[in-house]
Amino acid sequence: MSPNNRVFARFLSNFTRRNSDHHRAHQLINAEDEINIDESTEPTTSDDQNLVSQPTLTTTRTRSSHPSILKRYERNYASATCSMFAIAALAVSLSDYRWFWLNGGLCNSKYIGLSMFFAVGKLFVVRAPVPWDPTAPMNEIYQFKPNDYMELVGCVDTRSILILRLIITLICLAIFSSTIGFLLDALGPMKFGLKFMRRHAFWHILSVLLCTVVTGLCFWASELIYDIQDRTRSKIGKKVEVQFDVAYYLIVISNGLSLLASTFALLRRYPTAEEEHLER
Repeated sequence: MSPNNRVFARFLSNFTRRNSDHHRAHQLINAEDEINIDESTEPTTSDDQNLVSQPTLTTTRTRSSHPSILKRYERNYASATCSMFAIAALAVSLSDYRWFWLNGGLCNSKYIGLSMFFAVGKLFVVRAPVPWDPTAPMNEIYQFKPNDYMELVGCVDTRSILILRLIITLICLAIFSSTIGFLLDALGPMKFGLKFMRRHAFWHILSVLLCTVVTGLCFWASELIYDIQDRTRSKIGKKVEVQFDVAYYLIVISNGLSLLASTFALLRRYPTAEEEHLER
């Protein structure tokens, strides 16, 4: 081979090496760029995933927080409704004047109600002979004046007035106890003492007992009023009647409603202590 051919061959080999090296370097640069692009896109995709997942997390948190808020209270709307109507019946009966209906005696009023005995009033005793038996001992006729515009003559005596005022006190206590029971059922507090009284219908049972005592005292008062009318009847053999009227039956209805309220409170299924501990 001539010297010129050798030089040309060396030049050609060097040129091909440089082109191959440059081509390899170019491939490495492209590969590094692709790696950098992938690394830069990964945070964006992860950010997009976080953005997508954030609403779901918030929704799950809000959804899980609602039951925890609701579990703080145990409202019993059935029992609260019954106690609400019981309170209304008690209040109406207390203000109504139609408790006892009288006929055949000396009393100047057909009705006797509790509203007539709210005031202290004045009580007078008048002695009068028996119309059909002059030899009989004198009758004691009581005149009760609750105010300047009303006077009851021959209707009540001292014992019946005391019983009627005791009935007023017991009805006020029944309204108070039914109101507390209504508030406990409507609000549903979870403190230990309030929860115990609400779950065991303490105030509703107390209202039932008070209304039962009131009905018994009403029978006693009716017997006393009947004796007064029997002694002061105007004619021999005339029929004397003392009957219960609207307000008394309102007490009976209120007693039944309070009994229903206590039934709804006692028959409801409540979580056990272990279940409440797990819910916390």
